[in-house]
Amino acid sequence: MTAAEVGDPGGAVTLERWLVYGHPLWMILALSLCVAALRIGLGIRRARAAKRPPARGARARHLRVAKPAVALVLVGFALGPVSVWWLRDWTPGSTFHALLGGLAAVLFAGAALQGRALEKGDAGARGLHALLGGAALALGLAAAVAGFVLLP
Repeated sequence: MTAAEVGDPGGAVTLERWLVYGHPLWMILALSLCVAALRIGLGIRRARAAKRPPARGARARHLRVAKPAVALVLVGFALGPVSVWWLRDWTPGSTFHALLGGLAAVLFAGAALQGRALEKGDAGARGLHALLGGAALALGLAAAVAGFVLLP
């Protein structure tokens, strides 16, 4: 199936036509969870800055949301090129969306690694974890915006 066939508004409704929306929907879910994780993390950070304890269970909640969120983002990053190649007959990695998505994936992986270090007790990883997580989410959202023009 070619990009023209998938994007043809008068074309038949096929499984391939619906699957084109799989990657964007997956990433909307993943990035929404990342926003939720960021909000919890910022609450923890604000409490620490105010020299008061974070809300009860905030750290566990952050971990419970952030771990699957990052996993979903990284799987979604891998699904993007597959979708482009298989469903759209485009060259993977040839768009600005792909560049932003790739950079975001690297930053999400880095934030996850720093988060793992924090979880193991390395308080020195806190600042880099926050920086990478915030930058990853910003680039991920920018990639989402850049991906709008690619929708059929």
